[in-house]
Amino acid sequence: MVDFLIAESVVAILKVTECLANEDRRKDESCLAVRLLVSARHFTMLRLVRKRKGACLLLVTTLLALTLLLSSQTTVDEQSAKLIASDLSHLNSNRHLDRRKPNSEPEPVVGQLSYLGQVISDSVAWKKPNCSAVINVAFVKTHKAGSSTIANILQRFGISRNLTFALPNMKYRQYGYNYISKAGESFTPEKLIPLKNGSRRGYNILCNHAIYNRSAFRRVMPANTHYISILREPFAQFVSAFEYYGAREVFSKRNKEILTAKNPISSYLQNPYKYEQRVIHFSYWKNKQAEDLGLGWNEFLMADKLSQYLKDLDIDFTLIMIMEYFDESLLLLKRKFCWELKDILYIPKNRNKRKPHRNFTDVDYKRHKSINHLDYALYAHYLKLLDKELQKQDKDFFEELAHFKDLLKKVTHSCNAGTSFYTAGTRWHDDLAISKRDCYLMLMSELKGLDILLENAGAFDKNRGVNRQQIDSAKELRPSSLRLSSGKGLPPGGVQSQLAAHKQKGGEGEGVKAL
Repeated sequence: MVDFLIAESVVAILKVTECLANEDRRKDESCLAVRLLVSARHFTMLRLVRKRKGACLLLVTTLLALTLLLSSQTTVDEQSAKLIASDLSHLNSNRHLDRRKPNSEPEPVVGQLSYLGQVISDSVAWKKPNCSAVINVAFVKTHKAGSSTIANILQRFGISRNLTFALPNMKYRQYGYNYISKAGESFTPEKLIPLKNGSRRGYNILCNHAIYNRSAFRRVMPANTHYISILREPFAQFVSAFEYYGAREVFSKRNKEILTAKNPISSYLQNPYKYEQRVIHFSYWKNKQAEDLGLGWNEFLMADKLSQYLKDLDIDFTLIMIMEYFDESLLLLKRKFCWELKDILYIPKNRNKRKPHRNFTDVDYKRHKSINHLDYALYAHYLKLLDKELQKQDKDFFEELAHFKDLLKKVTHSCNAGTSFYTAGTRWHDDLAISKRDCYLMLMSELKGLDILLENAGAFDKNRGVNRQQIDSAKELRPSSLRLSSGKGLPPGGVQSQLAAHKQKGGEGEGVKAL
């Protein structure tokens, strides 16, 4: 009788809790009836306190556990509560078994929670997405907008999957050897290193500098290629480019006044034509992002042409990211491309740590906008599109975003400290291991990554007339563990086997050394 009342009370208490948690149902007749029912049964049970102290103690324990459960905002449905109550109802009759095996506990199934002796399904475990990862990607790089970091992500993605890169057919270490095409140049298949042995598989990834041209890109990339790019707030991009490319020294050759100016950037904006020709509307300091994306004189002079070009870009590109929302953009990329969270981990590249701090006025901003209207139009358009995209995301997206940001800090710290990294799986990824090889790839510069890819493409063969001794720091640029063809230098079984061995030893936590 007591066991039956205990079981029924647990179910009823959960019903009352559900009613109280929902303001709209508190005055509902069914809720009021449940509350009265519980009150009556509690009165009956109080009469049994003196006779069955053990049962009452068990009920108090159950109520305490339920209180803690509600305080952590965890939901248990009625069916699960019935299972719990059923398990509790047999607890007294099985006490003699517990005495025989005092350490015996029900073993939860992998990926599930053990709650009060009853296994309850847990939806937190990571599930491999039911989709195929995108492997054909063309990244249109923009200057001083975080594009080197994106290029590193793509280099690592391709290296880990033995993909084929569209690489510039330039002499090694020649100035601009990381460019496929520059402004004013045509982009033809001859600009790329030919595929090995006449392969017909085609290129998978293009991530070096090349001015976007729809027909030229489609001539060398597969039909199912996804196109991506990134933009930065125009004034911030301009300031970064001004400092990074040494505009002060460049402009001083035309007018030395800029060398004595308190703020050389403000001095340039007061009269750009002191330092550049009037006919120049595209340069490293004017509409550079627009130029990278293929906009030209027609779009500069005619608003209708600009509007149409933006519509064409919307059709061509799967995603144009925004640097000011870098992590949000990457997470969208990951979901659109069916990639894993490890694929988009990064350590920032090409940061100018010596950039001086300068103050600017509203007049400076207005002057800049007047000579860079294409960059501003591009940025405003795609910032609005990104905002719409983010507005459509659910709570899970932003919870994954917070986890991603936290993971980035830990991985960056671990890699900079020279250690490997491990963290247990979540609902967004499986058990995650970052080896020292992974850290090397994340920390390497874009040009070092290009050198590795060039060698694997056969660009340093003797028949190309390039002496291997020309390569600086050969061991650093061409570690055996990064060779795609032989796979030498990798530990037996790779990272996953090491991770399994680590877990068998009972290892856990983050920042584990020498995985």
